[in-house]
Amino acid sequence: MVKVRELFRDTESTEFVIVTIPTVMAVSESSRLSASLKKESVPVKRLIVNQLLPPSSSDCKFCSIKRKDQMRALDMIREDSELSALTLMEAPLVDMEIRGVPALRFLGDIIWK
Repeated sequence: MVKVRELFRDTESTEFVIVTIPTVMAVSESSRLSASLKKESVPVKRLIVNQLLPPSSSDCKFCSIKRKDQMRALDMIREDSELSALTLMEAPLVDMEIRGVPALRFLGDIIWK
């Protein structure tokens, strides 16, 4: 267990990336996770917010309301003392389940561009 703890704290070989979705509850949980990791000296530099809706050009009322909620969650991240210090990376909502190496590469190409 000691070796695992040392590995997690080694900034040369390890980085913990928090991945969340843009909801108030998930952002709150991510903030608590970030604080806990910091307390344990685990390096965290990035936060990925997954499943973001694009700005809508349609008349979809549900999409508009959902996007507004997501923007509120992003504002919470920017104002949060734990999360605002992290590099924010945004991942769009895609029309397929991200499962398996090819799908992960596809999403990774979008996020890490």
